[in-house]
Amino acid sequence: MNLIYSHSYASARAFALHHEFMPGDWKWLQDADIIRQNPRADVFKVERWEANPHREKIDEALARAHKSHRLGSLNEVDASSGTLGVSGA
Repeated sequence: MNLIYSHSYASARAFALHHEFMPGDWKWLQDADIIRQNPRADVFKVERWEANPHREKIDEALARAHKSHRLGSLNEVDASSGTLGVSGA
């Protein structure tokens, strides 16, 4: 599963469409429960993720998931270059 950490569903959907994620392969990271429901998911922090209305609780859940090895990759998307934050991309 791909979790898209953005400020809104519309932003998450635009990212998913741009990267050709299929329906059912991604979810908007709208609250901390999504992380618990999708262990080992890959997380993509997209432009303006900091404006997510539940950022504090999401960040805590991400830290817990990372510490307990229940988180996939965490990728910060660079809006200027279009890469997924992976070195060598």
